[in-house]
Amino acid sequence: NYLIPVDARLKSDRDVVFEALPLDQIITSIEGARKLRLIILDACRDNPFLNQITRSVATRSIGRGLARIEPEGGTLVAYAAKAGQVAFDGDGENSPFVAALARRIKEPGLEINMVFRAVRDDVLAATNKRQEPFVYGSLPNEAFYFRPISPSDAQAKLPPDPASLPSVSPPAANPQVSRRPKPPRVPATGKI
Repeated sequence: NYLIPVDARLKSDRDVVFEALPLDQIITSIEGARKLRLIILDACRDNPFLNQITRSVATRSIGRGLARIEPEGGTLVAYAAKAGQVAFDGDGENSPFVAALARRIKEPGLEINMVFRAVRDDVLAATNKRQEPFVYGSLPNEAFYFRPISPSDAQAKLPPDPASLPSVSPPAANPQVSRRPKPPRVPATGKI
């Protein structure tokens, strides 16, 4: 798996090592993180050079795009689209994946796994189910938040204190409305 810069000019498979960045190298670069290692890829997952690249070594594989990976524990790699799908650029400034991620990452108290689940649902809705983000890897039994709940966020979510609400007189009781219908009488024989 290689990440290819937008200005790359790959003519031969030999150019890949000089112009692209191996995903394994990125994963290795974050191994020092103690609790959470996270890589987010808003990549197309297709190979725009597939038809034009010259293969110099017959045994070298030139794939269609980014393949699935199995990172070490404590590492998440989030792709904008699952294997076999193409990530859309979208109509706005950001792709559907980035737009959803930027919105969901700001939600206080949303645990990281729930962030990516919500992003998945948002992208599926935005692309009419043509793009499904996918996350590879696993995390330890610890909650991770991009934005934990702050005291002001927690206060905003609490129901109002009844003592602070203005007093309101209860409406006059309407005896016809408040009566419940009487159950049918059952004769002593047990038949209705």
